[in-house]
Amino acid sequence: MAGFNSSVLEAIGNTPIVELNRYGAGVEPLLLAKLEFTNPGGSMKDRAALGMIEWAEREHDLQPGAEIIISTSGNLGIGMAMICVVKGYHLICLVDPKLNPSTERSLELMGAELVKVDEVDHTGGYHLTRLKRLETVQAERPNAIYLDQYDSPAAVEAHRTSTGREILEQMDGRLDAMIMVAGTGGSSMGVARWLREHSPDTRIWLVDEVGSLALPCSKAPEPRFLNGMGTSLEPANYAGESFYDFIDEVVYIEAGTAINTATEIARTEGILMGGSGGAACHVMREMVAPRFDSNARLLALIPDHGSRYTQTQFDVEWLESMGINVPTLTSPTQS
Repeated sequence: MAGFNSSVLEAIGNTPIVELNRYGAGVEPLLLAKLEFTNPGGSMKDRAALGMIEWAEREHDLQPGAEIIISTSGNLGIGMAMICVVKGYHLICLVDPKLNPSTERSLELMGAELVKVDEVDHTGGYHLTRLKRLETVQAERPNAIYLDQYDSPAAVEAHRTSTGREILEQMDGRLDAMIMVAGTGGSSMGVARWLREHSPDTRIWLVDEVGSLALPCSKAPEPRFLNGMGTSLEPANYAGESFYDFIDEVVYIEAGTAINTATEIARTEGILMGGSGGAACHVMREMVAPRFDSNARLLALIPDHGSRYTQTQFDVEWLESMGINVPTLTSPTQS
């Protein structure tokens, strides 16, 4: 067998799990992180994007030149753009001001067409105004296929059979707690379903940003700042009344706490993850670890790489403009 892939699509998946020994010093359980940013598109959304497009190919008989519409805050767009390049489809992305400049440029470089909205919806986010703009775009492109990541059994299934399966194989079937962030629900519900089927004793924690309306237990909306987690509505992927059949615990944290943790991990482990990964790791160490002994193995799913957020989440001026305090961003050499 040749030692190379026929296309970048075959490089999706098989992401590593690493120990967080320095970040986890002083706690009894073993802290682990699955680095989904090693996917070729830089995030776990590559898996969902491939599953969604393969579903569309089966259901709509897509041919080269077909148009695909998505609504995205960044990572799904990169994964979709990468796959559309390989398969010969044209991607149209509905985006908003939360899109990072580096991600916007990356989408343009891969030929994606960007349709921007800048009006805040009543929840303080942009998702609902993106959906309103979708109606206009669909009227203009009647032959285009809209792929809704918030309501996508294909995305859930992609993570169930790839991410979930991988995790248990890498852990040799032994995992005491799984910590994931709440977003559109594809990754968290896909992984949770696989674990419930094959490792029912694994405790599953879901972490969301304060102000998000993603989960059935959500409260009042507030402005949100982290990409990769939180939504302005409850995605259908979260399975409604059956949500608590799959999720054991839900935690909400502030953006500043998540970014502080991501910065700490960058300086202790040399792993630069986004704020969503920081959120998962904070909950893993501070809230989950105290419940387990030294024989336990805890795993956080890290959605993407922090390099995408150097102009937003990790930029002091941007954070100050948002009213977010992140003391760890001050350089160790500064007084």
